[in-house]
Amino acid sequence: MSEIDSTKKVHLIVHGQRQLLEPVKDKLAGRFKRENMQPASLDKAGEAGEYVAMLWPPMAAKEIVVSQITGTGGSGSGGGGRGMGAWGSVSQKELFRVPL
Repeated sequence: MSEIDSTKKVHLIVHGQRQLLEPVKDKLAGRFKRENMQPASLDKAGEAGEYVAMLWPPMAAKEIVVSQITGTGGSGSGGGGRGMGAWGSVSQKELFRVPL
């Protein structure tokens, strides 16, 4: 597993289930600083080197998938862009999963 840089932002994707933001933060607090966790925006994606924590599967979440952003922009490499909005052009590398 890659080394975690706890100073980087963590973008939280909860698929509209805002009531799960705090439980997700609680689950990730041992690996990331709470002040660096923020809800993901459809208008602006994260930067290379930052992290994404996404509930999975979207409508019946059982776990949190944590990935590192490996690239941004149209070309994409690595995991390829799979998200919606601004996240559609972001490449990610899965690091680990945490049970919800």
